[in-house]
This record gives sequence, structure tokens and C-alpha cells, in this order.
Amino acid sequence: MNNVLISLSGKCSTSYDLKKLTFDEIIGVDNGTAHLFDRSLIPSKVLGDFDSITPDLLEKVENMDIDLISYESNKDKTDFELSLDSINEPEEKNIFIIGGEEGEIDHLFSIFSLVINYEFATNVTWLYMDKTIVFKNNVSIFLNEGTKFSVVPISNLKKLTISGAKWNLNEENIVAGSSKTLRNESVENQIMISCNEGLFSLIY
Repeated sequence: MNNVLISLSGKCSTSYDLKKLTFDEIIGVDNGTAHLFDRSLIPSKVLGDFDSITPDLLEKVENMDIDLISYESNKDKTDFELSLDSINEPEEKNIFIIGGEEGEIDHLFSIFSLVINYEFATNVTWLYMDKTIVFKNNVSIFLNEGTKFSVVPISNLKKLTISGAKWNLNEENIVAGSSKTLRNESVENQIMISCNEGLFSLIY
């Protein structure tokens, strides 16, 4: 699948080397556009109500061959939601998100809750600070031994299995919001997590 990168406003401190990936589309969301230029990435599209982008950065974008999409500040959707809606065939794309750190608490929750309500949530990876956040029902991840990770049950999980961890599970039903699967630790260089039904977020 092709890759799409969305850069949100707010702080962006991920050290992930984005140059390792090839992006079919790069979207700057308002002042999140600055994070792209800071990483020598040129957005293909910049959108938002532009209430946080600096005048100098906006002028820079206007003078480049970049699609600029402006929205009214009084709207029913957040800039992030509009950026997701702008992706063509998102179910066929790997969607990476950077930025969105250390904002107001309702803004942080809105990002998380918005992602999980899309049918393509399992295609989304949020590179948040020094963590990676994915939304899955089946995943295999290579980690260094001793890496801390948490499985957050977004919905009820039917027959959840975790292997390669300090606290493994074997086809156990977990209710949404349970803390049982938080603060685990890898004991091998690969963990495998799957469930027959439901959606979880893996944070590592």
C-alpha cells in the first residue's frame, strides 16, 4: 500500500526517521506544516482554517507548487478530520501521523477518538513523542527485549492472545477500558497480539 503522512499542529518531537519511507501524499495541517519543512519534507497539500500557521510560513506555501485548501474557522469538523477526509481511498493507504503533542487535553482525546471511528483505523500509525501508536485487531511487532508496551482495549476484545511478553494471554475476553493489558513488557524480540473480534490500540 502507498503511504500518506499527515502533520498536525502542536509540538512534534518524534525522532522517527521519516526519510526511510516514501510518501504518496504529504499533508500539512495548519501550522503542522512547519514540522514538515523542519524535516526537509515538502507537503503536497496544506489545509486548515490557518488560525495557527505563521504569516511567513503561509506565504512560503503560497509561493510554492502546493495545493492550499482554506476553510472557515466556524466549521463542524476539525482540521485533522478534514485532512483524513481528503485522502483518496484511505482504506488502501498506510496513514502516518506526526505532531498533535502537548495540546489541550480535549484536542488530544479528539485525535484518538476520531481515528478509531474510521473504518480504516487499522491503517493509521501515530508517531507520538517517543512512542508509536497503532490501532489493530491483529499485529506482529519486532521490539527490543525489555520494551514496555500497552494494549488499550478500545472495544470489547474477544479471545485476545498476547505472546512474546512478560504477561501473555491465551484467548481471553477483555472488556473495553480494562487496565489488565496495560504496562506489559516484551521478553522476546517479537510480540504477537490478536483477537477474534474487537479493536485495540497498541502503544510501544
